[in-house]
Amino acid sequence: MKVTVELLGFLADLAKGKSRFKMEIEAERPTVLTAVKVLGERFGLELERNLVENLYGEVRKAVLILLNGVEVSVLSGLETPIGEGDKITFIPISSGG
Repeated sequence: MKVTVELLGFLADLAKGKSRFKMEIEAERPTVLTAVKVLGERFGLELERNLVENLYGEVRKAVLILLNGVEVSVLSGLETPIGEGDKITFIPISSGG
């Protein structure tokens, strides 16, 4: 199954400058977490660690993850199922004053 991945800001830098690409995912019941793990395998653990908080698979507070334009936190979080042709967008959040 192929999905489109979009990495914004410094997350694209961690993916060797790739900001938008198609990614193959081979899993029986793929989820957003499956996609994060595949990104980690493809580009390294630093990218994966910037997306998930800990071994329990919680989204980092400094990152928004959208599935087809909807924030996954209002769906099933990282356990949200994904399908052929879906678009997963990872957006780093900055705060300041």
